[in-house]
Amino acid sequence: MKLKITLLLTMTWVLAGCISLLPDAGPGPDIYRLSKITQTTSLQKPDTLILLPLVQAPRELKNNRVALVTGQQSISYAANARWASSTPEMLQVLFADALRNQSAIQVVYPEDGINADLEVRIILQNFEAVYDQGQKIPPIAKVQILVRIIDRKTRTLAAEKVISSSARSSDVRLGSIVAAIDQASHNVAIDMSNWASSNK
Repeated sequence: MKLKITLLLTMTWVLAGCISLLPDAGPGPDIYRLSKITQTTSLQKPDTLILLPLVQAPRELKNNRVALVTGQQSISYAANARWASSTPEMLQVLFADALRNQSAIQVVYPEDGINADLEVRIILQNFEAVYDQGQKIPPIAKVQILVRIIDRKTRTLAAEKVISSSARSSDVRLGSIVAAIDQASHNVAIDMSNWASSNK
């Protein structure tokens, strides 16, 4: 009996020792979000209903990674950084907020099942930080979209425009790079909403 207890205690000690030798989980990646657009208050009732589908994006930008482009135009990703959601989902929220800031526009999503006469379709072309002067110089954030207004009644293309913006990072730190992407994204969102409002 004593032998069994001794063996059991020994095995427990060995297992405990094995578990303690397992490597500790490292720190998780930094999670970033785009800042919100400041909403203006208006008593005007929206008179235009716009359908806003999920932003279309190339495969390399459909994830939640922070995209970096070297001088050779090859895309890599920041090793220890993630967006809080996928790029298309995150930009859909930003663009919806920008459109809602236009007092005469109300935004709905496909899953709402609401019939809207107009659709704003956004195709993402660039959403990255470009090291255009080498990796020791702060990169420039570039955001570019193709935005289309579609008349869903007549199934025709009512208007189309390419909108882009860029912002130089203040330094090479990841936080500064993300801040530059955020600034460029806001510029594009505001320009898009102003243009959509004038073409609805």
